[in-house]
Amino acid sequence: MKTYILQFSDLTLNKDEIYLNLGYGGQTPDQQFVEMIDQMLEYISGFCAPQAGYTMLSGNIPDKNYLEINDIRIKVGPVITRYLNNSTQFAVFLASAGIEFDQYLEQLKAIGDIVSEFLAYSIGTEIAEATVRFVTDRITEEADKSGFKITHSYSPGHCSWHVREQQHLFSLLPLKSCGVVLNESSLMHPVKSVSGIIGLGKNIKLTPHGCEICGLKTCFKRNEGMKTHAKLII
Repeated sequence: MKTYILQFSDLTLNKDEIYLNLGYGGQTPDQQFVEMIDQMLEYISGFCAPQAGYTMLSGNIPDKNYLEINDIRIKVGPVITRYLNNSTQFAVFLASAGIEFDQYLEQLKAIGDIVSEFLAYSIGTEIAEATVRFVTDRITEEADKSGFKITHSYSPGHCSWHVREQQHLFSLLPLKSCGVVLNESSLMHPVKSVSGIIGLGKNIKLTPHGCEICGLKTCFKRNEGMKTHAKLII
């Protein structure tokens, strides 16, 4: 498994995503709140040590509901298998904001600073997603060397892929990869961590990603995400 211990500066954060995580619906917060975000980002940059890693494995799609990788069957559901179609290899990845960030969240919770905790939680979500983008770039580079194309990334919790299947996904990785552990409820620690799969193959056709394939109508990002994608494809 290839692993990376990152500097905060290795990540490219999208502040618009932080604002969206905070519930601003695509709008920019007032200046005072923007300054609070910037100050927290500067503080976090002094200790945050994100980690990422991935392993390349051969696999197949035996039917519309399952992936089979290293003789491990993972029930991801028909939506994801459709979008992973033509994949001949799979990159199983982990990305985490790191234990130091988790400890920071715990400190804010302990002192009862609800506003800062909410702000940090939203920033942590974007740190984790930025770490996914970092590891996706590394997977893309490796795929290019073999003449492969890649799919979008898909994670437990997406498109009817039940979180409990994360147990099977983690069985494909070394224990405590990137400092991430899984509890009996299939939740990860540190909490700001993302696991998932990216398909690779010579005949991959990249398809829409996001609200177009998700059935969760109540997602707070849904409407804004649809608008953003519409702008990209016009």
